[in-house]
Order: sequence, then structure tokens, then C-alpha cells
Amino acid sequence: MVFLFIIFILMIISYIIKDLDFVAISLLCCFIAATVTGLVKGIGIDVIITFIQFEAIILILSMIIITKIAEDSNILEYIAIKLFKISKGNQRVFFWLICIVSTLLAAVISDVVVILILAPVVIRLCRFLKTKAGTYLLGITICINIGSIITPFSSGENIIISTAFNLDVIYFIQYFWIFSFIILFLTIFLLDKIILSKEPIIEKQQKLFVLELINAEMLIKNKKLFYFNGIMILSTIILFVILPLMYLTAAISAMILVIVNKKFTKKPMKELLKNIDWDIIFFFIALYIVVGCLLQAGLRDIFESIDFKNFDFFFLTFMILIIVSLFSGFVANTPTALIFIPIIDTLISTHGFSAIPLIFAFIIGINLGGNLLPQGAACDLMTLKIAQDNEVENLNYKRLFKMGLTFAIFHILLAIGYLFILVLIFE
Repeated sequence: MVFLFIIFILMIISYIIKDLDFVAISLLCCFIAATVTGLVKGIGIDVIITFIQFEAIILILSMIIITKIAEDSNILEYIAIKLFKISKGNQRVFFWLICIVSTLLAAVISDVVVILILAPVVIRLCRFLKTKAGTYLLGITICINIGSIITPFSSGENIIISTAFNLDVIYFIQYFWIFSFIILFLTIFLLDKIILSKEPIIEKQQKLFVLELINAEMLIKNKKLFYFNGIMILSTIILFVILPLMYLTAAISAMILVIVNKKFTKKPMKELLKNIDWDIIFFFIALYIVVGCLLQAGLRDIFESIDFKNFDFFFLTFMILIIVSLFSGFVANTPTALIFIPIIDTLISTHGFSAIPLIFAFIIGINLGGNLLPQGAACDLMTLKIAQDNEVENLNYKRLFKMGLTFAIFHILLAIGYLFILVLIFE
């Protein structure tokens, strides 16, 4: 057990330190862990393979392909410019729209991809308007993390957790949407009052000039393909609600998009596969195997032997929320998710605690706790990098850290209040 925990910690360290090849180290660690566990427990590769949740891997891979096609189609850039047109250059209306829409987009595709595409568009618009882009980027990156608690397929961590506990879109609608949209609107309202209201008002003549200058239709290379991709992606989201097997729905949708897009872009599947972040996929697989080995070594037995019945249920869920939040903020989301899944599962299946408050605390801690530090959320770091590369004056590490930490604490405090209500209802 101690040996396997050392292996697990080495994998996390390799993931955090940029100069290390975390994929090679993770695979080496998982092979060592599998070998030692196999020899000690007398199990073979047939058992080791079952540690991997292939449903989650297929769903993650399919969503990466769908996201890549959406990215190549300029759908997100089109949406950003359309939002500015709808706002008629009103900076408050545009701020609210871009924060809400980026949050909803992050509920469907990777938050990093949303930032990668929307941030440069917002920076260019702000330069045309002769205003600073930092406040808009700050609003997007704080709100975008809320999108990760709206759907079970918004991030790799959510996919892993949802697969482990058989959570679907309906489950998230029932137990997360009220909280998600409350904190989203409260967050935008506070950002508006605290920051945006102090920004200089954009000159009317400059707004009119930019509105006439920009044209979203110029981003559409092929109208048929653009609208097909948009409708197909929207249909996939709807099917996630209707059909029970999300991983098969995502895989079928991804393959249809690849086949249809090839007729227009001449880009076959092998080209798309070259652009996939295989390092993350293999890292997930390695983590699954190491955590599976830990369970074989007796990790679950330890938690089954603890008499949690003496714990107050609200205090227990509160501690899970805080501990998972801190782990996500200072370590990494995916390892935190995988190591806590058997703990949460034991509390539910063995000790008989209500699943809804426990899973709520778990998912909120994983997704919102990472915002305690910019290093804890990949989209925060990406926003900061884009801002630095484009010499955005009013967004630096200090401002992002200060505002990100403030709103992360605010979100966690609201989550504690909502968690208390859930415990009263479902205990």
C-alpha cells in the first residue's frame, strides 16, 4: 500500500513539474504498480485491464474530436462576434453575454478550448474599441469554471466521476442546475459592480465604427458544413439527455462529423488523431491502473473499517468539499477525482450515506476548488498566457490570483449553504 502511494505521488509530481515527461513517467509507474500488484496478489493482465474505465476514455476521446471539429469550423469565433453585434457595442450587455455564453460553451466542450478561441477575439474587439481587455478576460475565466458543474461531460474529471457513479444529464439538471445558475448570475453581477462599472465608457462613435467593421459571416468558409456541424453538435447534446449511454452517443456523433467533414476539408480521421492530446488519454489510463492497484492492495478496506456512523453527515460532506477543494487547488483535478471515487463509493455503498449530498460536495470541490490558485485550473493559466502574449495591460498573475481566490472562496461558501439544504432534504 505504501509503495503504491509513493508511485501515485510520483505520478502527480511528474504532472505538476513542466520539465518532466509526465506521460513516460506515468506509464512507467503504472507498469511497475501493475507488476508488483500482480506478483503480490496473484492477478494477471486480464484483471489489470478491468481497472480502466473504457467508457470514460471513449467519451473523453470522442468529445476531444467533436471539440476539434467545432474549433476548425470557427463556430466559437462566430458566436463571439454575433454576441458583440447583439449587444450593439454596449460594454455591460456584451460583458454579461460573453460571460454567460462562455460558461454554457464550457459545459459542452473543454474550457481551455473556449478560452483559446474566445480570448483572442475579445482582445481584438477591445483593441478596436480602444479599451482594455483584462476585465472581460477575467470575467470569462472566473465564470467559465462554473460551466464545468452544469453537465457530466464538461471535463475529463466530470466524465470520470459520472462514469463511476452512473450520472447522466438529467441528474445534473436535478441537483446542479439551480446552484450553477445562481452562482453564475451572482458572480457576473458582482464582477459588473466591483470591476466593470469602474471601466471608462467606450465612445459612441468608436462603437458604431467597430459594429460596421466586423462581420461574423466572413468566418464561415463553407455554409453547408458550418451549419451541419453546428446542428450536429447541438443534436449530440440533446441526445445526451435522451439516451442513457453517453459514450456511445458521443462516439457515433464524432464519427459522423469526421466522415461528413472529410468531404469538404479533405482531412481524414488519421489527421484528426494526430492533433489529439494523447498524453492526457494515456495519463488517465495510467491513473486508472494505479488507483485500481491501490484498491487491490486494500485501500477500500481501510475506509470500510472506519466507523463513519459516528460522524455528523453534514460535517462529513463539508469536510469532503473542503478537502477535495484544497487537493484540486494545490495538486491536480484528475488524480484527486480518481483517488476520492472509491472513498465516496464506500461511504455510499458500505456505510449507507445518501449519495446526492456526497456527490455534490465531491463534484463542486473538484471543479471549483481548482480556482483557489491559477495553477489549479488549466483555463486560468491559459487566459494568463494569452493576456501576456497579447500584452493586455490590466490582467496579470497578481490580479488573476486575487480575484480568482476571492470568487473561489465565495463559490465554496455558497456551496456549503446549498450543501446544508441538500443534507436536510436527503439525509
